[in-house]
Amino acid sequence: MEFPPDRMRKEYMLPDIDSTFRVFAAHWRTVAGDWTYPLHHHPLFEVNLVLSGVQEMSVNGRKYVQKPGDLMLLNPVDQHESRVIGREEMTYYCLHFDVDERSFRELLCRNRICFHKAGSILADAVRPALNKLLELTSDETASRVDSRMRILSALFELFAGLSGTLSEQESQMTPTRNAQTASKVAALLEREIEGALDGSGDRFHAETIASIAAMVGYSTSAMNRIFTEVYGMSPRQYMSTLMLKKSKLLLMDPELSVEAVSIRLGYKNIAHFSRQFKRWTGESPSRFRDRYHK
Repeated sequence: MEFPPDRMRKEYMLPDIDSTFRVFAAHWRTVAGDWTYPLHHHPLFEVNLVLSGVQEMSVNGRKYVQKPGDLMLLNPVDQHESRVIGREEMTYYCLHFDVDERSFRELLCRNRICFHKAGSILADAVRPALNKLLELTSDETASRVDSRMRILSALFELFAGLSGTLSEQESQMTPTRNAQTASKVAALLEREIEGALDGSGDRFHAETIASIAAMVGYSTSAMNRIFTEVYGMSPRQYMSTLMLKKSKLLLMDPELSVEAVSIRLGYKNIAHFSRQFKRWTGESPSRFRDRYHK
């Protein structure tokens, strides 16, 4: 509702938020004294907290000894492996997540400190949220709507603790040239997606990754490397993430047909959009929207 300007005295508004996140394979586990986990990497961020016993984790070739309360914060593609030290049982909590909030991703990917001892600023900042998640993980009612909302609340508390601490730690640092370049590329990619949605997609969507690289003064390979360093994913993966988010939001609008959504997103035909959406999610656009509009 709009008010006449002469009647407005004061107004405060929350910022608009259009972000998505994914949490995968969150679990706490007790393992035997001879347990090991082989070297691997994945495209997700990871929080790993030791609750009892001792774990040795190797990250990108460097070894860290985790005692109770010690926390690891890993970025996408970090090569890591684990083993128990001391031959006694070890209990840990592990949570994998991904977010498309650009500023938060920048903070996480710029962070080069993966090991945080018990009592450190970051470990203390996120431990209350992790304790809530630990309790909810073992709750037999976790599938209920109210429990899922408490899980979401704890996850946002975790994200707030991570982002607040990392922001404070780098508040005195000047952004690097690579960070500035990656941020500009991300903004151009976001413009491309929004261009498709506001009807100008035919004009801007034609800009390829190569043309965006030229706009910021880099070769495609150099731009891909810089962007991945800052955001933990390639420009093409970032654009796909944005497209998927927009696709889901539009499909949830009962006034829009699947064909109308595909046109709004700049696809030449509905078949192309349907194939791409199924590649992203494992289900067709029609099946996705049926779960919201029955």
